[in-house]
Amino acid sequence: MALNRGWGLFGRGWRIFTGGVVHWILALILFFVISIVLNLIPLIGGLVLAVITPALIAGFLKLAHEIESGREGAVAHLFAPLRDPERRNPLLILGLLALVASLVLGVVAAAFVGGTIMLDETSGMGTGMMPLAGVGFFGLIVLFLLYLAIFAALAFAIPLVYFRGVPIGDAVLASIQGTITNLAPLIIFSVIYFVLAIIAMIPFGLGFLILGPVVLGAVYGAYREIFPEPEVEVVHGEAS
Repeated sequence: MALNRGWGLFGRGWRIFTGGVVHWILALILFFVISIVLNLIPLIGGLVLAVITPALIAGFLKLAHEIESGREGAVAHLFAPLRDPERRNPLLILGLLALVASLVLGVVAAAFVGGTIMLDETSGMGTGMMPLAGVGFFGLIVLFLLYLAIFAALAFAIPLVYFRGVPIGDAVLASIQGTITNLAPLIIFSVIYFVLAIIAMIPFGLGFLILGPVVLGAVYGAYREIFPEPEVEVVHGEAS
């Protein structure tokens, strides 16, 4: 993608959002309700949510696909991937992989925090604080890079698996390659999103009812631009 697509994707996402405002908002509210209900279930609820999230994200991308293709959107598109026997299991496996990666990242973060506390206790005050600050900064960089790696692996693997039936391993590798190749515009996109997210949080987070669909539409747009549409693409069992 060209560098200016970093902000241009928001325009594409906005057009997709305005093509089905009611459907987007209702689908997003439904997603929030599902998330809240599952998180209220001790232990297993959060795990289930983590595993099904890629499938639900694929549902949002399905909604974006239908709207941009000029067809009628529907809230039911949110659950289309979970109803698709061919796509459901690969997407759930992606969710499981993401869950494992997140748990590993959590363990690394906990180990780092624990190690930092031990260093703090043994170094005391004075000359030991500067090296400790350096370790803290290095740890944050490592955690950020690990998070970025998880994002790169999943960002486009989800639509590749759902829309094209690409095998999970190939989809993850293609997603990482696509992210690295287009790193500059994606960084610009992320910075703009960060600023907009802060603004969206001001009115009790209600701004995310708009920003969320726009970003999802933009992600769909990025997928289309990084991975040009083949002659025949299967979407929930139908050629498009």
